Amino acid sequence: MRITPLGEESLGIRSMCIKIDADGTEIILDPGASLAPRRYGLPPHPRELEALAEFRRRLERELENAEYLFISHYHRDHYTPTYSSVYMGTRGENIYSGKVVLAKDFKSANYSQRVRGYVLHKSASSSAKEWIFADGITIKAGNVKIRISNPIPHGREGSRTGFVIGISVKHKGYSITYLPDVQGPLSKAAVKFATETKPDVIIVGGFPYYLLGYAFDENDLKLSKELLQEIVKRTKPDQLIIAHHLLRSANWKEALPEGISYATYASLLGREESLLEAMRKELYEKEKPPPGHFELFKGRDKEEKGD
Repeated sequence: MRITPLGEESLGIRSMCIKIDADGTEIILDPGASLAPRRYGLPPHPRELEALAEFRRRLERELENAEYLFISHYHRDHYTPTYSSVYMGTRGENIYSGKVVLAKDFKSANYSQRVRGYVLHKSASSSAKEWIFADGITIKAGNVKIRISNPIPHGREGSRTGFVIGISVKHKGYSITYLPDVQGPLSKAAVKFATETKPDVIIVGGFPYYLLGYAFDENDLKLSKELLQEIVKRTKPDQLIIAHHLLRSANWKEALPEGISYATYASLLGREESLLEAMRKELYEKEKPPPGHFELFKGRDKEEKGD
C-alpha cells in the first residue's frame, strides 16, 4: 500500500487529506482544507492562499482515479462543500460525482455539523455512485478490507465539538489506521480502535497545543501524551504519523512524549514543515500583501467562523 499526503498543517493549510492506494483501490481520506479566518488578529496571508490553491490542484488530479472518498466529520477542513469559499479555496465544484462516499452520519453529530452534513448530502449525494453513512461498518473492495470506527469523541469525552469516525484499510495483512481530530488522542475510544485494527501505519490527529491555556489545560496535555504512548505500546506500528491541530504551533514538538518516533505529512514527502498558519504574524511582517488583499475577506469572518 502507498500513502500520498495531499494537504495538512505541515504543508501550509488546515487539513488531514491523504490518499491510500491499496493494490489499485484508491481512497482519499477527508478531501477538504481550509484556512483560519483569523490568527493573531490577521486574515490568511497570500502564501497561505497559494498553498490552499496548490492543494486544490493536487486534489483535483488525485480525484481522477480515486473510487472512494471518506469524510470523518463535517468541520470545514475535512470535506469540500459545493459552494464557493475563499477560506476553503472552492468555486462551487462537486468532487463527489461518481464516487463511493463513506461519510460520517450527520444525524449523530452536534448541531453545526448536522446542518453542514445535511446540506452536503442534499447537494452532492444524488451525483455520487453511492453515499454510505459509514459509522461502524466494514466493507470489502476486492481484496481490500475497509473498517470504519463507531463515533469517537472529537477530543475529550463529552466534547461539544461532537464526534468523528476513524478508518482502517487493510490489504494482504498490511494495515493503515487513520484517526483524525482525536486531539492527541484525548479519549480511550481512539486507543480502542487503534488497538483493534493493529495498524502497521497509524495517522493520529495531534493535541491542539496552540489552544493550551484557553480551551485545554495541562491535564489535557498530560493525558494526550499518555494515550499516544499507550497506542504506540499496544500497536507497535512501523510508522506513527502525527498531524493536524498540533502543527498549528511553532513549538509543536514540546507537546509530544519524549523518545517517541514519528513522521509528519511534510517529512513523508521529503520536505521541511511549512507551518504557515503558525507563522502568519511573521509572514505579514516580512512579506507585505499586495493592495486589495484585505478586501478578499471583508464581511466573511462571521460566515466562515469555526472549523
